[in-house]
Amino acid sequence: MFPHLTHGHRKVLEALVRHGTAARAELAEASGYTRPAVTNLVRDLMDWGLVEEDNGAYVHTGRRGQPQKPVSLRSGAAYAFGIGFTAGALDLVAMDLGGRVVGRTRTPLAEPSPRAVLETVQQQLESAYGKSHVVRWRQLGFGIGVPCDLPPEQAQAWNLAYRREELTSYFANNLEGSAFIEVEPLACGIGERVFGAGARYQTYLIVHIGLEIGGALFIEGRPFRGGQSMSGAGQIGQFFNEGSDVKSGPDGRDLMRVLTKAGFGVGDLSDLDILPEAAQGVIADWTHGAAARLSAGLSKLSPFLSPDAIILTGRLSPLLLKELAQAVNLGVGAPAVEASRLGAFQTAIGAAALPVFCNLLPQV
Repeated sequence: MFPHLTHGHRKVLEALVRHGTAARAELAEASGYTRPAVTNLVRDLMDWGLVEEDNGAYVHTGRRGQPQKPVSLRSGAAYAFGIGFTAGALDLVAMDLGGRVVGRTRTPLAEPSPRAVLETVQQQLESAYGKSHVVRWRQLGFGIGVPCDLPPEQAQAWNLAYRREELTSYFANNLEGSAFIEVEPLACGIGERVFGAGARYQTYLIVHIGLEIGGALFIEGRPFRGGQSMSGAGQIGQFFNEGSDVKSGPDGRDLMRVLTKAGFGVGDLSDLDILPEAAQGVIADWTHGAAARLSAGLSKLSPFLSPDAIILTGRLSPLLLKELAQAVNLGVGAPAVEASRLGAFQTAIGAAALPVFCNLLPQV
């Protein structure tokens, strides 16, 4: 969509993603380019409609001449769709370049197969276009976050180690737009980088809580993918499952088991939102035990990885993720632990960040 972007343009866009509205001098410092170079890069980005000046504000640089107008990303310059799904439901969101959700739907999903996901998305797209301000020709593409805890048959159908190119072509051809597919923890991590808390950090660890626990590591703002194409990086669940004396674990499957045992059966993590008040005590007890195991595992991981922050994402409710993050205790001098603020649609929002990240930001 923007074929003329150089590495310099992408560095300026990345600085705007991280800092929001900024003066050219600030962009020069953040991007590593000289002020004259940044002035030219910003001029190009304004000509292409990606960046705009804030006419209501001025920045005094301390130099002679007129004060500068700060610049920011132009929200309506481009849009991206994000798709997140589980065994029983599919979320579709439309995001503008400023990180605003301009359309979203949650739909039952017959089965988590590529074909069923495609058909459900196609059914929802016309509604999404109609209810939002998305313009088709400004579409950056579609992102898909693939769960790591699918049933074996569906997990094989979504095996990105073997089928990434095939799946990408399948969705791109049928949706008539570029497609970007990543496993759910990494998609959520990129969502944090583009639209969330990850914009504040250079190095951070994603701890993703679905039915199982997964993760992703970001170094200098880029995802670390590892060197093993068969398994890749981010398989951190084993760090939180040691010690038979701890009955509660940090993943969604364990929470569902505890609730069922207490008489509050749930079929999916999305059912947590409709549980009666009486179930809250059970959830609070589980949160305490889950935080203890997360603390033990992260205490081993964080000194080795030394991230600036640890961000909890996943399919638990935003409130539960926040309570879990607050209960984690890693001791003095440890990295900050915080919960994603992208809300209940965070996987789909993370997926929507994939086209933005791949099309507009530096990849090296």
